[in-house]
Amino acid sequence: MKRLTFILPIRVDSMIRLENLLAVIDFLKSTSAQILIIEASTCYGYEIRKMLPRGKELNFTHIEDDDPVFFRTHFINVALKEVDTDVVSVWDADVLVDKKQLRSSYEAILSGDYEASFPYDGLFLNTDESFRKEYLKQHDMRMLLKYKNYFNYLYGENFVGGGFLINTEKYKAAGGENENFYGWGPEDLDRVQHWEAHGYRIHRSDGPMFHLNHPRDINGGPRTKLYQDLCFNQLNKSLYMSLRDDVQYTGNNDRFE
Repeated sequence: MKRLTFILPIRVDSMIRLENLLAVIDFLKSTSAQILIIEASTCYGYEIRKMLPRGKELNFTHIEDDDPVFFRTHFINVALKEVDTDVVSVWDADVLVDKKQLRSSYEAILSGDYEASFPYDGLFLNTDESFRKEYLKQHDMRMLLKYKNYFNYLYGENFVGGGFLINTEKYKAAGGENENFYGWGPEDLDRVQHWEAHGYRIHRSDGPMFHLNHPRDINGGPRTKLYQDLCFNQLNKSLYMSLRDDVQYTGNNDRFE
């Protein structure tokens, strides 16, 4: 998949998160795509850089960031400026799919029939710690597929997070990520609403996405009611703006020119 770049925005907040990241990178390297890792944290990234596998397809950028909130949408947009392949994927540092599903999404976009694709059917399955450790030992997707009925749905049956692929030019033309979402929120829903307002056709591949379990801090744990309300107020506001004639995110699209 040489016409594809994966963007992995990360903040390594635990050893488990680092283990998951390394396993996911190992999986993505097998696709022959470019991988752009962007880490934002208070440290300088030296230790993580040393642990990453070598390869001309893998690029690592560290941004010093003292903010306890991981401004994920912003850092995705920073990385997106560096992408020059036909297709780009934004990928969480702890998710996996069958490679056949990934290729189905990739080919759906290259065909021109779709602008964007989710490489899974909406089932987002969370492994428990025992299965996470087993995958780290084997790196065998067949094991996860075999026991998928033992895993819990993490976010219902029609999830739109975790990872997606999209035509790079179309992604940039739509303004990339909506930076009005600061921290962990429903930006995944906003993104789909925005693409649909642009008339983008969205494909789904058959099969689940697996989430490697990990501890959660403020950037992934339960939201307070106030923060939840703020997030969904922004979601409704973004939907209203997308339904207008001008469906660009305010001030976002010029960063890609």
